[in-house]
Amino acid sequence: MVFKKILVAFGYGEDAEEIVQQAKYIAYCHQAKLVFVHVVEPLLLMGIPEAYGYYEMLRSDEEAKVEEMARMDKIIHRMGVERDSVKKIVRFGSIKNEIIDCAKVEGADLIFVGAHEKRLSGFYLGSIANAVLHQSTVNVLVTKTSDNDKSPAIKPYKRILIAIEFMPEIDKVINQAKELAEKHEAELTMVHVVNRAPVFEMPLSLFEIEIVEKVERQFEQLAQDYGLAGAPSQLLLGSPGKEIVDYAKKEAIDLIVMGSHGRHGAGLLLGSTANSVFHRSHCDVLAVRL
Repeated sequence: MVFKKILVAFGYGEDAEEIVQQAKYIAYCHQAKLVFVHVVEPLLLMGIPEAYGYYEMLRSDEEAKVEEMARMDKIIHRMGVERDSVKKIVRFGSIKNEIIDCAKVEGADLIFVGAHEKRLSGFYLGSIANAVLHQSTVNVLVTKTSDNDKSPAIKPYKRILIAIEFMPEIDKVINQAKELAEKHEAELTMVHVVNRAPVFEMPLSLFEIEIVEKVERQFEQLAQDYGLAGAPSQLLLGSPGKEIVDYAKKEAIDLIVMGSHGRHGAGLLLGSTANSVFHRSHCDVLAVRL
């Protein structure tokens, strides 16, 4: 799928400039239009009498919209984005619901959202990013933002990892990854993990050896079918989520591409592997809607 319109979930956290910078880079590579959306959650001040003065402190929706639009415009322009080259939207309501609905209304192909780095605990996928990831009806790209004080820098996608699962819809994941590699002039690598519980490095049983050999043949055939026979590939044993994340870190991967596991209601259904990767990965991750 070609990304023609990217919806950027915009907030005012410390990573705001980094998110704008990365979104600008992706839009440039894909020649896509950028739409920035900021959502203002309503204040719940029910039961507070007007006599206490709180009523006068509340902004009207129009006042809030003008102020938030100016604030958003200032940050975006500071990052070198021309004011007239992007669309900026301010909405009111539930943040996750408004982001998802805005993507539908705007006809976005991709939702771009940030996850925050914590110095002691790795990356934290916040409640908003997590909800968007699980409920979106379009592809979602989660960018991992830094917690340092350095100026925001573009993270080029030069090494892209495809997390392979043998399912009928894998062609969508592979084709999306191949298009990304072309747009970003990146190297593609494939990985598949045979789920095996840790048993203190005990040798494989004959049954497990047969399974691994069968998977190896499937892996080779899949690479040939999609014109990736020359691409680096790795077959691993262990817990899929952990192995994918560890492999990506070891190989200095810039972007992991993986599929959502079907649909649940109107949104994406992420299996335990995808969930683990999104929460633990130190690089950006793209969920391809299947």
